[in-house]
Amino acid sequence: MKKSFILTIFLLFCLFLGDVVSRAPDRRKVDRKNIDDRIVGGYDITIQDVPYQVLLYLQKGQMFEQCGGSIISETYVLTAAHCVRDAITIYVIAGTTQADSGGSEYNTDQYTEHPDYNSATSDYDVALINIPGGMTLDGTNTKTIALADASSTIAPGTNLLITGWGLTTENGSTSDTLLAVQVPTMSNDECRKAYNTLTPRQFCAGVPEGGKDSCQGDSGGPAVATDSGVQVGIVSFGEGCARPGYPGVYIEVAKVRSWIETNAGV
Repeated sequence: MKKSFILTIFLLFCLFLGDVVSRAPDRRKVDRKNIDDRIVGGYDITIQDVPYQVLLYLQKGQMFEQCGGSIISETYVLTAAHCVRDAITIYVIAGTTQADSGGSEYNTDQYTEHPDYNSATSDYDVALINIPGGMTLDGTNTKTIALADASSTIAPGTNLLITGWGLTTENGSTSDTLLAVQVPTMSNDECRKAYNTLTPRQFCAGVPEGGKDSCQGDSGGPAVATDSGVQVGIVSFGEGCARPGYPGVYIEVAKVRSWIETNAGV
């Protein structure tokens, strides 16, 4: 299951569809009671700890899908391709710990999926969101994240920090506060015991007993190596959330680094 979710929001008081498209959703009116969208087994964190993290609302028809992303420059956000596919308008919310208030909002309809993205295997599940007017980066609540070099590798056992706004348990209750979880990477051989379609662009992270994972709504968010502070992965998918024997699957930034540089100049 993709780690994103669909909000069945009906935007009231809009007389024309054009008006719906032009306005960001009122986050205070979003029904988050029964939505699969939270970090599992994590802890509270503030945006000052991870100022590169952004919340995305992606309008698809009259519904919204939520994902995460990371700031890689004043004009680009890195996320997952399955998040942006078919989006009409993307609302980027930066600089806030709370999902329903605070921060700055930017809307755009400009994004680029990796041309080799495969929705069946989630290979090349990476996309760039362009904000032509740019974002205000104050260095405290909003800041860019360094990306892994194309030549870098991820050793099994590397500790990752995963952040986002998602369910605290699979099909459980939600919180509007930014959460974090730390999980180790594992070897591809070990990962293939759960996912036999794993590609060279993907890697796994999690604990064998489960209980710690990203979940629906965290898709596109950053996976950052705690020893270096460098983003090495992008949240992509997983079987459920935090299930024993089923780690989360991530896109390896190094393997798509040249595409990011070509298209975002970063």
